[in-house]
Amino acid sequence: MQPNNKITQDEGRKKRRAEERFRRWLEDRRRHIQHEHDRRRKWLLLLLLMMFDSKPVRTFFSSPEPLTVPAKSPPPPRKSKKKIAAVETRTDDERHYLFDHAPRRGEERHEVMDGLTYADIVALNKIHRPHLFQRPAPIPGMPDRYKGEAVHIWTLLDHLGSDYHRADAIKALKLLVDESVHDWIDACAKGANGNSWRDLRICRRRTPEMTLCDFPRAAAWWRESVRREEEEKQRTARETPEDTPKPPGLD
Repeated sequence: MQPNNKITQDEGRKKRRAEERFRRWLEDRRRHIQHEHDRRRKWLLLLLLMMFDSKPVRTFFSSPEPLTVPAKSPPPPRKSKKKIAAVETRTDDERHYLFDHAPRRGEERHEVMDGLTYADIVALNKIHRPHLFQRPAPIPGMPDRYKGEAVHIWTLLDHLGSDYHRADAIKALKLLVDESVHDWIDACAKGANGNSWRDLRICRRRTPEMTLCDFPRAAAWWRESVRREEEEKQRTARETPEDTPKPPGLD
């Protein structure tokens, strides 16, 4: 058994070693934390430098430019009475289809190239390019309102909403669609409620061709509905006793 003084020396030596290890661990831990703080501080400084170098930040911190009052523009020159009195003499074909850049009103007689004016070019086009002036074949019986132009089915459907155009629009519509749907158009035009012409607009589709093809389908549906109504009236008349008054519209 060792003496007490030796045991005390061993315990003291172990205690000092443990304290030394703990002190070194604390120093390593402190250096690691300081290194981490330095690294984060550098990244933050780099991020701030990048932000301050951006255009929005420079615009925000830059001094505002002095306000400049725009110079008052002179008033536009007054048009002469000669230009105001100029009358448009060109047709729609001459204005839209004969040349890429149409002249302004009153400039048709200006020289364009090689001594030719716009009027000369139009005259030459009528001789050498007659296909640009083709007119649609006239439809016999077409109202005067729609003569001389290609009648669009959608235009007629739009004109149905106008009391002034409705009669001519219905007459022109009967010339464009198949004859088998004329009875339906007449029934819609002579409707008792005054708004039956609105039923014609249900045929409007994505293209004019689809619109014309939809008229026979709508007329067939109308005939079927009329037939069912007649059958219903006859069935009601058979089931109604003779001594009771019959519904209106039954003999």
